[in-house]
Amino acid sequence: MRRLWARYVAGDPALSGLLVEHYATASWEAVRRRKAAFPYDRARLVAALKRQNAPFLATYPALRELLEALHQPTTFTITTGQQLGWLTGPLYTIIKALHTWQLAREVEASFERRYRIVPIFWLASEDHDAAEVREIALSWTQRLRYAGRFQGPVGRHIIEAAFPEAAQSLALQRFWQPGLCWEMAFRSAFYALFEGRILLLSGDDPELKALAASLWVREVEERLTLHSHRLACAYLRRIGEKPMLAARTINLFWLSETERRYPTPEEEPLVRRAVHTEPHRLSPNVLLRPLYQEYLLPNLAYLAGPAEIAYWIELMPTFSAFGVPSPLIYPRGHLRVLPMAALELPPGWTLKELWQVPFSHLRRALAEAWGSEEIERLMAWWRQHRPPLETLQGQPFLRHTLRLLERFWQKWGEKLQQAALRATYAQKAKAIQEILAYRSAVEPPDALQERTLNIHAFTEDPIAWVQKLSESLTFQPAQWHYWITPDPLPYLEIDRTLNQ
Repeated sequence: MRRLWARYVAGDPALSGLLVEHYATASWEAVRRRKAAFPYDRARLVAALKRQNAPFLATYPALRELLEALHQPTTFTITTGQQLGWLTGPLYTIIKALHTWQLAREVEASFERRYRIVPIFWLASEDHDAAEVREIALSWTQRLRYAGRFQGPVGRHIIEAAFPEAAQSLALQRFWQPGLCWEMAFRSAFYALFEGRILLLSGDDPELKALAASLWVREVEERLTLHSHRLACAYLRRIGEKPMLAARTINLFWLSETERRYPTPEEEPLVRRAVHTEPHRLSPNVLLRPLYQEYLLPNLAYLAGPAEIAYWIELMPTFSAFGVPSPLIYPRGHLRVLPMAALELPPGWTLKELWQVPFSHLRRALAEAWGSEEIERLMAWWRQHRPPLETLQGQPFLRHTLRLLERFWQKWGEKLQQAALRATYAQKAKAIQEILAYRSAVEPPDALQERTLNIHAFTEDPIAWVQKLSESLTFQPAQWHYWITPDPLPYLEIDRTLNQ
């Protein structure tokens, strides 16, 4: 998955057989024209979105303005999405939303305000994987779990009084009240964090599914996803990649309050009838969900993480098969939050540089940076005093001996370098140990803050924190961003307390 993501980010021409264009070289105007030619039903889309977001329109004027803009043919969207995690889930949910908002503003500016770009966050309300949404991590050693019983789509789940006591003091917990549905709790928290600047859309909506019912009909009657995905898989294998997804004969689930499951072969006649008469009873799987989204939205780009990019690439032939224009696949930015620390660092290093080296190599890299002058002095002496072995070349009986002498001298150069490093290790032992301890505490090896920790691990006031983050960083595609903050990070205090 990460290899395919890396090839995509690098612009590997081998992928051009699947892609319409690459995000780094594509023209936003060309994408806009392609999207403008598709017959989106904006009136029905906006009507459904107004109904979905009705409880929040009075509170957030920005939300009302976004909805009104969507009526206009000069308005387009940029979209991202995620599962409905408890307390918004891992930090990357916030990162994706914020980057989408920033990208919408950037693209709007590139059009010189001739077109409006509305940022959309697609709620994975129909997902039924409760394990992905019921847990949060407040530190590397403390996880909290909601013990309610999920059935069917997570967005429809009615919240139970099943939260751990430790969650009651968390700022966003006030939105997860027993008796509310899970989707509404997520919406409330999300809009509070972003003040209505990003529009939430749930695909679990009877009106939107009626609007896109022709997709379901063609899926059942023509098997378009199955056939087009086979083409994508064959192409990926030819360029040395393994497909991530597996298409089914019909890529739809049955959906109800208590289940989301694939139909059995015996139920195919029922599915054929439902696509015409009750499309709301069906739910697209991972292969059809992006198509559903793009059928509804005049969407210029989808902002995706590494795994999402891999499966979106697989779906490009499916868009062509259905005649739905695909968006740009835009890699999201990444975030690492670093607390300020009074560490002694090598000359020219900042806290950011501590993450430019794999943890397993960091100790040596620090010693090499501190000892660079002494190492270079010894290497200069070593080069100066190297025996003039070249004068003995041309004598065949010395060939083997010269190779041995060359290896011998090379070995002694390495020993001089190792001696300088040992001296640096001894001289800077305390500073190196403090740096290694800092990095392990902030982000242990083989772990990522953004994929593990919830926003409450970083702050007691998530709303103010998101606002400050939006003012401090401008995300760039596929790049790591480092936010060095003077504020203490609660998760470091939690881990320190638990480990005492």
